[in-house]
Amino acid sequence: MSVPGNTLVEIFLNRVAKTPDFVALKAKVDGVWKPTTFREFGQQAREVAAGLLSLGVEKGSCVGLLSGNRPEWHISDAGTLLAGAATSPVYASNSPTQVAYVLGHSDSTVAIVENQDQLDKVLKTKAELPKLQKVVVINGEGAEDSDLVISFEELKRLGREYEKSNPGALDERIKSVVPEDLATLVYTSGTTGPPKGAMLTHANFAWTLDALGKVLPFQDGADRVMSYLPLAHIFERLTSDWGGVAYGMEVWFAESIDQLLPNLQECKPTFFIGVPRVYEKFYMGVKAKVAAHEKKDLIEKAINLGLEKVEAEQAGKSLSLGKKAEYALLNKLALSKLREGLGMGSVRFAITGAAPISTEIIKFIQAIGIELVEGYGQTEDNAPTTVTPPGKTRIGTVGPPIPGLEIKFEEDGEILVRGPNVFKGYFKDPKATAEALTEDGFLRTGDVGELDEKGYLKITDRKKDLIITAGGKNISPQELEGRLKFAPLISQAVVIGDRRPFLTTLLTLDPDIAPKWAKDQGVEFDDITQLSEDPKVLAAVQGVVDKVNESLSQVEKIKKWTVLPRDFTQEAEEITPTMKVKRKTINEKYADVIERMYAK
Repeated sequence: MSVPGNTLVEIFLNRVAKTPDFVALKAKVDGVWKPTTFREFGQQAREVAAGLLSLGVEKGSCVGLLSGNRPEWHISDAGTLLAGAATSPVYASNSPTQVAYVLGHSDSTVAIVENQDQLDKVLKTKAELPKLQKVVVINGEGAEDSDLVISFEELKRLGREYEKSNPGALDERIKSVVPEDLATLVYTSGTTGPPKGAMLTHANFAWTLDALGKVLPFQDGADRVMSYLPLAHIFERLTSDWGGVAYGMEVWFAESIDQLLPNLQECKPTFFIGVPRVYEKFYMGVKAKVAAHEKKDLIEKAINLGLEKVEAEQAGKSLSLGKKAEYALLNKLALSKLREGLGMGSVRFAITGAAPISTEIIKFIQAIGIELVEGYGQTEDNAPTTVTPPGKTRIGTVGPPIPGLEIKFEEDGEILVRGPNVFKGYFKDPKATAEALTEDGFLRTGDVGELDEKGYLKITDRKKDLIITAGGKNISPQELEGRLKFAPLISQAVVIGDRRPFLTTLLTLDPDIAPKWAKDQGVEFDDITQLSEDPKVLAAVQGVVDKVNESLSQVEKIKKWTVLPRDFTQEAEEITPTMKVKRKTINEKYADVIERMYAK
């Protein structure tokens, strides 16, 4: 489908005018899903925009946004852009120091925060934020410092009053927004150092949304999507936030990540996005449920036939007529029940992105009847470089470039990307910008890959993550880590070996699966820390490592490993909000553990 509009402001106003009575946003209030129509969405966004003007927000300035997923996030984002400003989102899981970094670096003059907890983060570091003039609290009445803090309702009230006393002022500001204007600063996750603010324009978003509409089968005004990944990350931002507007989707907001499954069962999305860890959890959950099911044999038969179907389709073949009929029956009797149990019974297609995913996970999800396609890209090109068209999956690749995007390769195989979705550069960082962009405008992705005979991109290495052993062998750790994490018992794996004589691995146990497994094995324990030292658990982990090693060359084999006493967490700054491991942090934090594995 085509997306009309050259700026996000135009796209937003066009949507409000086209389907004013369609439901735009849905969130649970007192146990009941409360809808917000596009007309209401538009009106509230306008009030926020006028309220920001009343607070002195200038065109081209930044407004910080620190909140979990909720309707007010989208309303604030749209309102900020209507005011001619740009949003600088902050991860809700960030520490006060990290919050201060983004608000300060972006020169935000206003910050919109979710609640008292998020407000406290700002207040704790206010002395470091001389340019911050006002903090708006979404869920709360404000604070004692009334000169600094106001409520979200007060912001909208100020907007209504501003429009009455300044007729036409907001409309003039809206008209002033042009495609080249900055729409947002998206701060990178900081896996390799301090976050950098990627400058994305209205033109970047407008072009990307239109290009995706040519690849993905959105049904204008008829799709539902669940918003639960961090909106400060470009993946969720592009899909549920602005994709919701561009394609007229109903955006449902998960109450929390812990409530994702029951919320999905209520929403019954037609379109779903997830990072690999989410699909890994789906896989583990289904496997555990099947293992304890009274109709285990029937369900496993259905899954195995589904896997056979996937393998046949990947080979360009199809099942025999007899097996097709058998699959249709088993799909109705068993697989459809699995999908419904995941809340995915109505999903027409799902996307995985933001990190590499195991091919086994993709095959399994497709085997149970969910059309899972893979995408690839970076914050710096507005999320997508490639997207696999539904129904045309080539497992092991991340799909062809989106229409209008150009890809080429450096001599060392690094993927270079050029197109209208590539960012302007990093805010206040010309050196990093020069390193990221070639003189002729190609983005250096940092990934190594190749195009197959069908024009699909295959990622073969991560340039910066490559392990070069003491013997000079280049090894991609992500492939090994993906195989290790495929075992339900394992949550995270970090392969070590750069400039080392052999490979070692840090492993963590899955906090949901490991305790259940231990109970089934008769292991007595009080917490997961004890499990990390239990002989039966360690023997099972050794079995996982041995199985992975079977298919590896001698130099690629994992010689030693250690199970850490707990899983990696965002709070400890070991993983990003999208659940990618921070290698530098892990290597530093567990340096003594690593050295013990290499001690003679």
